[in-house]
Amino acid sequence: MSGRKFKFKAEEEDFKQMSDKHFKWMLRSYKLMDIIWNPQRKINKIPLTEGMRVVDYGCGPGRYTIPIAKSVEPKGKVFAVDICPSAIKYVRELAAKANLRNVETILPETYNTGIQDSSIDLVLLLDTLHIIKDCRALFQEIHRILKQDGILFADPGHMKMSRATEIMESTGFFTIVECRGHDMLLSPKRVQEKSNISPHLNKVRPLL
Repeated sequence: MSGRKFKFKAEEEDFKQMSDKHFKWMLRSYKLMDIIWNPQRKINKIPLTEGMRVVDYGCGPGRYTIPIAKSVEPKGKVFAVDICPSAIKYVRELAAKANLRNVETILPETYNTGIQDSSIDLVLLLDTLHIIKDCRALFQEIHRILKQDGILFADPGHMKMSRATEIMESTGFFTIVECRGHDMLLSPKRVQEKSNISPHLNKVRPLL
């Protein structure tokens, strides 16, 4: 397990850090929520395979990061990205307790994660879009780090599906492959010349 922090000059106003008090409130809320709705139900819909390199963008307290890291180990890896230092610290502690060595935390100060170009199989964007101020910058970064046959799995969460669809289509970086409820599968537009569905999408179950 390792961690990175990146600092850039641009976009600093978009990355105001969540207070420790706010994070603790969010953590309590998620723990109560998880009693009613187990996150594993969402994970079961995500097209995961062993060995994948995954980015959990807006990982929060790691309610998806940790079980996904277990699913893709030993060769796979999860990058847990969040602008909240308390969240990053909490995820590191959870990974250490679970003896997971395939979790890398990233505390960005802009949309640039510092992850290598075209190196990621799957990006998760779960209930995060509503707090993003520069959606084009976000999707440009996700597009940059995804492989040509990579997948973006999104759940707009607090944002209406119609608005989320509008935003994703307007940025011009992704094609929506499938929508079921609040779950969306998207693939980078550069792979659409030959097929509307990436090779990974052909291998996984449809959204339920």
